[in-house]
Amino acid sequence: MNRGYFSRRRRGRIGIFALIIVLTALLLVSCVAGSNVLWVRGVLGLDARDYAAEPAERTLPHDGTVANGLCQMVSMVTGNSVALQSFQGTAQAVAHYRDQILNWMLCENYALYTGNSASIAAVEEAYPNTVSPTLIPAEDFENTVYRYFGGTSVDHNSGNAFAYLERAGFYSMSAQAYQGNVEIQILELEETLHTYRMTFRLFDGENRSEVYTAIFVKRDDGSCYWKALNT
Repeated sequence: MNRGYFSRRRRGRIGIFALIIVLTALLLVSCVAGSNVLWVRGVLGLDARDYAAEPAERTLPHDGTVANGLCQMVSMVTGNSVALQSFQGTAQAVAHYRDQILNWMLCENYALYTGNSASIAAVEEAYPNTVSPTLIPAEDFENTVYRYFGGTSVDHNSGNAFAYLERAGFYSMSAQAYQGNVEIQILELEETLHTYRMTFRLFDGENRSEVYTAIFVKRDDGSCYWKALNT
């Protein structure tokens, strides 16, 4: 082989090494500077659009179809409390509201997740002498999160009310399911180019929450997912 061949190989290796250094540096800058460094996030292939900064194109009625759908999504995380935790993105939403989402799924599909003989048999095989009549497949939880909160992956962990049975791939409820009694009062509902932005309060008959702002990103099929919650 001639010197030109080795020279090209050497240049190729140097180029790959330089690319790795650049990507590593960008990642470190992103970690230090935070999620507001949009150009870094764009280079790394992340969604760099600043949805919160989009101007409103129109105001939507508080009792319309869109408002009702968004309120249903908010009801997934309220439980029986008017105090909500802010989140940005799928991972934080799941970390903060895993129990509430699972409880909502159970209330919506109680007959499907309670007394299911196939699910019970699968858990008993993986965990002998363990009997749990209420079981939610991890796959169902993932699909619910993808539908309502976006994302492409979901971490599975036990919460306060639901235990994750890793070997069987199910969530088992360790407490009684409950129906939420929190009312949602919309203060403002705006549509932007890519989002719905809803400002609201929660009320449980005695306590009224602070003001929250939720950002829902529109999909091409007409649905949307909950991107962020701010106080």
